[in-house]
Amino acid sequence: MKDELISQFIDNELDLNEKIVFVETVHSDPVFTQDALSLLQQEKILTMPVPVNRPILKLSSTKPRRSFGLFLKSVSMGLATAAVTLFLLWPTATIQPVSHRFVIFAPEIGQAEIAGSFSNWKPLSMKPAGQRGYWELSLDLPPGEHRYSYLLDGNRRSPDPTTLLQEEDDFGSVNSIIRIGI
Repeated sequence: MKDELISQFIDNELDLNEKIVFVETVHSDPVFTQDALSLLQQEKILTMPVPVNRPILKLSSTKPRRSFGLFLKSVSMGLATAAVTLFLLWPTATIQPVSHRFVIFAPEIGQAEIAGSFSNWKPLSMKPAGQRGYWELSLDLPPGEHRYSYLLDGNRRSPDPTTLLQEEDDFGSVNSIIRIGI
């Protein structure tokens, strides 16, 4: 039960008796305390708002014209210039990747990997986080919707139990879906 306490504490799933056990364990077990603090810090980072960088177009001001025809001509030229500028700059605008940390609690396994649309479904190795059975991997992902699943001990697929958005794929497995920066 101790191994699940951290995850249940973070997800606010403990009853009063379990909260007492959690606090007693934090006070008596330094490794448990370090694992709990590390995962709480990561949860804090995950809940921070993600800044979205968008290009800003500033149009220069023009002097007032005496005739309406000249005004229309200058507006047309300004819009044309803006359109050309956007056309030229848009393809070179870089989309900033967003760091995302994947975590799964699976103390019974010896190896954890993750595969998803962001890796062309190639498995990526995860590393143990602490000593209680958590596995983690941080990746820089482009903004958008990503599908993924965990591979446990190289042969068992599992969706992310902490992600509500899931779908069944064409092979009968369930994949988790996350939205990054959108």
